[in-house]
Amino acid sequence: MKNLVFTLLVALAIPFVAESKSLKARSSYKTFYAPETGSYMEAYLSVSGSSVIFKASDNGKFTGAIEVSYSFSNSSGVVYTDKYNLLSPEITDTTQVAFNFLDQKRVQLANGKYEMELTIKDNNDPEAQPYTLKQPVVLEYYNNIAAISDIELVDTFTASEDDSHPLYKNGFIVIPFANNYYPPSMATLRFYAEIYNTTKILGDNQPYLISYFIRTYESKRVLSEFSAFKKQNSQPVSILMGEFPITALPSGNYELVVEIKNRDNEFIAGKEVFFQRSNTIFAAEDVELNNRSIDGTFVANITDKDSLIGYIRSTRPISNQLEVTFLNNQLKLADEVLMQRYLYDFWSKRNPLDPEKAFTDYRNEVAKVNNEFSTHITPGYDSERGRVYLQYGAPNTISKNYNEPSAYPYEVWHYYKIGSQSNRKFVFYNPDLVSNEFELLHSDAQGEMYDYQWQNKLHSRDTQTRDIDSEGLNQDDYFGNHSKDMFENPR
Repeated sequence: MKNLVFTLLVALAIPFVAESKSLKARSSYKTFYAPETGSYMEAYLSVSGSSVIFKASDNGKFTGAIEVSYSFSNSSGVVYTDKYNLLSPEITDTTQVAFNFLDQKRVQLANGKYEMELTIKDNNDPEAQPYTLKQPVVLEYYNNIAAISDIELVDTFTASEDDSHPLYKNGFIVIPFANNYYPPSMATLRFYAEIYNTTKILGDNQPYLISYFIRTYESKRVLSEFSAFKKQNSQPVSILMGEFPITALPSGNYELVVEIKNRDNEFIAGKEVFFQRSNTIFAAEDVELNNRSIDGTFVANITDKDSLIGYIRSTRPISNQLEVTFLNNQLKLADEVLMQRYLYDFWSKRNPLDPEKAFTDYRNEVAKVNNEFSTHITPGYDSERGRVYLQYGAPNTISKNYNEPSAYPYEVWHYYKIGSQSNRKFVFYNPDLVSNEFELLHSDAQGEMYDYQWQNKLHSRDTQTRDIDSEGLNQDDYFGNHSKDMFENPR
């Protein structure tokens, strides 16, 4: 049995969240590499203590117990399983539970693609049903290629020589932050990463530069005030522990990026991690538009309010969070001049040399999605397919199937590259069978909707009586099913 607990205050949701009738938990994972033994992954589980049922012990105190089981499988079958109980400390008052259970599971795995299955259950709740989460895991590290581990978001790290501690890594006790959401109450973002095999590229004890910074997720704009670097000499394994004060970081979607470059400033390797920030302050450069001059610019000729509203609303797929806030809260009340200034500011940030060209090029793309994806009530740029097209560009391939038995009409979009991501797919389907409104059902792209039951939902057109969340459904059993093949082998 494991008996681990840390007083972490974790709020709201991340992409992988379990919420049954009572039990609330958050899970994430990171991959690493050890030159002596190879690749491995760490799975982090945070369970809200306030959602757990505590059982009285013989000594009059109370204890919570969560049954945890892990399973890892690949194309050959199950390669690893483990099952254990995660216990709380003994408490005397169950009405004031302000801590979370935190568990870390380390598993040695060869390079490859796996499916991790995590199941949790409250052992003290007689009516509790197990909750199962499935998600893909990819490990790809080699002994002759310089690389960076996944970036682990951290609650705290403390220097230590206790290498028997379950959270020990390279001279530190690293307590993970099993979340990617930072509420206003959190003032610091901390992280841990490892750098491998720089000696294979640079030679022994040669200098190189580690840079780390925060950039906006949508536009990839680097925030100079959240940027730092560290000089390092090449070693088989180097560690990076860093932090940024984020009290001045506005609400939005971001990426924390780590890159390494040689002495000639040539890129060697990079890694990023997505996170969300909620804050009540705004950056002055993003909201103070009153003094911006638009005389002689292309927006000075756009004076119709409805046209301005349409042009601004259509930028939502490529807007950062502050810009989305303007769209949501201020657009209806804004006058023509403020909207002109905002529109010019938006495109000047994306192409300072020729903002009009950036505006025109994007307007042409919006015209394409409006023509292709609009319905009688929704413009194409507000549709799911339009949003993905405008945000990521045209897909490399689109596979359409509108007449598959038992399935709703669906499309599989395939992108060779999305930023630093390779081979990403999107599944759209039309559950109403009438309109041109295809919803995003599933994607393996970072930050997008991931649903391991997507095939069951897609094929629920004539199987409404089946429980699509039940365990054990064979997603290949549907008559004429081509969706799995189209997703795994796009063409």
